[in-house]
Amino acid sequence: MTLIAGCKIDFEGDVYTSDLIGVHESQTSINIPMQVSFQVSACDEDLDDLHMTLSNYFIDYQFMTCETGNDFMTYATSKVKVPVTFSQDHFDSTYSLVGYLIQEFDDGVYVFMTLNNTQFDSLNNYVENETFQSLSLEESKFFIKIYNDMDYVSINVFPSFVDGVPIIYETNYEMSKRETLNVVSSQVGAAHLEYNGWSPIFKFVDAR
Repeated sequence: MTLIAGCKIDFEGDVYTSDLIGVHESQTSINIPMQVSFQVSACDEDLDDLHMTLSNYFIDYQFMTCETGNDFMTYATSKVKVPVTFSQDHFDSTYSLVGYLIQEFDDGVYVFMTLNNTQFDSLNNYVENETFQSLSLEESKFFIKIYNDMDYVSINVFPSFVDGVPIIYETNYEMSKRETLNVVSSQVGAAHLEYNGWSPIFKFVDAR
């Protein structure tokens, strides 16, 4: 029996600017670590069935811990890997629930969060069958820490929270080597990901 208690799922990952630019320039794909937290009913129950199910939606799924979050709800947190790729078709072939998509347009190189709609529908069916609730990303949080390991980058971040400050317009940040930015998705961004399968995080304006 699954112990998923509700429809909340959070994602937390680190991205390095050189990895993202490297994927774009080489037109290849890599897998990078991410933590995924699912709301569960209790930590003192057998979670094996839950982990076996969730392992079908992520690469290298490994359970880490189960504990109470800041919202006083209980979460099972696991370490996974997600693809960073230049191609939507390649991303869909990985069967990973989420990942990063890097694509160039006239005004820059965009970094999107992308969703495998087939996998999401499958996981939603599982949650509905067990809890009589629909899985939704609207209440989900995407915590992304951007590490600049290049000499210099200029990025425009889309509406979100940046280092705890809400931004409602596309906002530019210049980053020297070893500087970081903490980006947390807005509710609108998370909802857009669910309904459209993608949501922009930021774009490179310049990278050296």
